[in-house]
Amino acid sequence: MNAQVGKKLSGAERRRNTRVHLDIPLHLSVHQWEQEGSFTGQTIEGSLYDLSESGIQIVSSFPLAQDMFIVIHFPQEAELPPITARVIRIENDNEKFRYGCMLSGLAPYVRLKIEEYLASKL
Repeated sequence: MNAQVGKKLSGAERRRNTRVHLDIPLHLSVHQWEQEGSFTGQTIEGSLYDLSESGIQIVSSFPLAQDMFIVIHFPQEAELPPITARVIRIENDNEKFRYGCMLSGLAPYVRLKIEEYLASKL
């Protein structure tokens, strides 16, 4: 394989897991640290852009910061428990923000639930 083709393949898609595009409403619990180790939580609305076994993209009009942790609450019919994610990428998408998030601290049963949910959507 020549170097040009190798560059195209390696740069085109860095994700290891297949992402499934979904457009469903979400509630996000945003936690920001305050002084002396306490934190305050706020619930905002967003929508799921896509989901994989290791990451999620969310669209929201609420501004978040990189490295912020959020708890994602799915609609009841998704049958997924709340999942914690860390914001690793932010894109301005007109009047909304698109957040690339890495799922973190997933228990094995939660990872299995995500796999089952993704399989049902493919």
